[in-house]
Amino acid sequence: MRNFAERRAAGIFWSCFFALGSACSSGSSSDDGASAGSTNHGGSGNSPGSAGQSGSVSSTAGTTSTISGTGGSSTNTAGASSVGGSTSLGGSSSLGGSTSTAGATATGGASAGTGGGTVTAPRDYPYCDYGSVPSGTPPAAWVDNPTLTPTGVNPYGAPTTTIPVGYLLLNQGPTQPAGLTQADEMTALTRINNDLKFTTGYSYMHLPPWTQAPKSHYIDYLLVGTGLPKDPQTGGDSSYEGQYPDVETNAVAMTDTSQRWDLTHEFFHVVENSYGTILGTNVAWIQESFNDYLIMRLAENMTGGTAGQTTQFKLPSNVGYLDALVYSQPYVPIESCGIATDGSVTGPEDYFQDSTGYRYNDLFPLFIDQRVGQHFFAAVWEQATTKEQVLQAMTRLLDKTRVQCMVQEYSARVALGDFVEFSSVIQKLASKMYTATTTQNGALVPSDKTKLPRYTGRNFIPLTVNTGATTISVNFTPDAAGSNGTPADMRLQLVYRGADGTSVFGAPVSSGMATIDLSKKPNKGVVIAVITNVTMDGYKKAASYGWDVTETFGYQLTVTGGTAAPTTTNYF
Repeated sequence: MRNFAERRAAGIFWSCFFALGSACSSGSSSDDGASAGSTNHGGSGNSPGSAGQSGSVSSTAGTTSTISGTGGSSTNTAGASSVGGSTSLGGSSSLGGSTSTAGATATGGASAGTGGGTVTAPRDYPYCDYGSVPSGTPPAAWVDNPTLTPTGVNPYGAPTTTIPVGYLLLNQGPTQPAGLTQADEMTALTRINNDLKFTTGYSYMHLPPWTQAPKSHYIDYLLVGTGLPKDPQTGGDSSYEGQYPDVETNAVAMTDTSQRWDLTHEFFHVVENSYGTILGTNVAWIQESFNDYLIMRLAENMTGGTAGQTTQFKLPSNVGYLDALVYSQPYVPIESCGIATDGSVTGPEDYFQDSTGYRYNDLFPLFIDQRVGQHFFAAVWEQATTKEQVLQAMTRLLDKTRVQCMVQEYSARVALGDFVEFSSVIQKLASKMYTATTTQNGALVPSDKTKLPRYTGRNFIPLTVNTGATTISVNFTPDAAGSNGTPADMRLQLVYRGADGTSVFGAPVSSGMATIDLSKKPNKGVVIAVITNVTMDGYKKAASYGWDVTETFGYQLTVTGGTAAPTTTNYF
């Protein structure tokens, strides 16, 4: 594996930094790491809440010292724990028919997400009515000064010093790292504890069950390179000690301010892994994508923003930057880790084959928050099983039609960079998003067959409208089946940004004629044909893999009122 500096220079960030000499084991979600192997989220900021209060420190060689913090004092005691942790509702997707102009209240799409938490954006899309969706159960009441005990696992031997703050326990050996004071450690622990406080309250994700009665244990943070009896010397990830997910890093995770978000990212993996429900066969895309969505919301909150605010929000430069890959790889499934070095598309658990970092994009969980329900994804984490993919779990909790509509609307939002207060920052990341076409027998077809949509993937085809045209129409003819024989279920939707910056959505069709009204002038005179693969069948290895990522789905378009536009310009 490349070292941290090489990966950062190349813009490639891996999950599971193997300085510990171990692999991501079955069910484990070790990550890119906060030191020596981290996704650089960068940024700064302190969260509100109670502060850790330093107590007295006493430490002598060969003994264990305890530093008092908001979590109280701690002593090492042995312990063990097990970690673990449908209603089908109606809903419809409107196909065909008239167009919709963005900005109006959706008459066919009442406020979505009832039961699934607040929808953090007004509804302006009448083609999907998500209705009542499940909500994650509210987390246990937060306690600023919980009474907890160590897990006592101590995989690297008994620590010399432990520092408790809130739900966290830092464990280190007798060597205090250069440039890192115990006051610095208290500050970092306090910040992370408050990060968890905000995020669990916002998302309804739960702290690990062993932090609650009857076990009442801390979340361990093992500071390696400090002379622990079996010190591995290097680390930078979320790992496991026995049955307990933990975090293991070197001191740089606390001394390098650019890793402020990285370190919290690792603790979010502890939260995710404690559910033990999603894709337990291997490390998967969702552990990174959902995690980075939580980081996005946290960064917004910590730097003065509010979910759903009307003004555009500027994220820290190293938060959300890998969303660019959703644009450069639009044909890739939502449930994919990305692109392998040979150019092939990876599956949801092909974690170590991804050469791009696609799995770190946060746009689909953000879309679910904004358009379906703030707490719906927490319900997915609670109720998923290790034998189904994420969209399978969503389909079981809702129904196929509504999940297909989510995939369709998500594609339309991506095409327009339409993500409420994050729209501007996301649009600036987009490049190489459009599909080049050629003309065959009077119809437009994609020039590169290797970039046809996979399952839940999409193509964006820009169309220049004819001078003076009041509408533009596209006759959509999808192939009957994918390249490997799976019956196809596709959608085409015409969308555009108005010259005034608003989003305009035409009605989606499964085949036949789609038309959009041009009474609002399109920006740069261009409309986007959004082709989305909503085929929800075709699982080849459902227990561990998902859809066949080698299968592509073709189509052709016949345009009336416009022509193919250049693919080298963005049309937001």
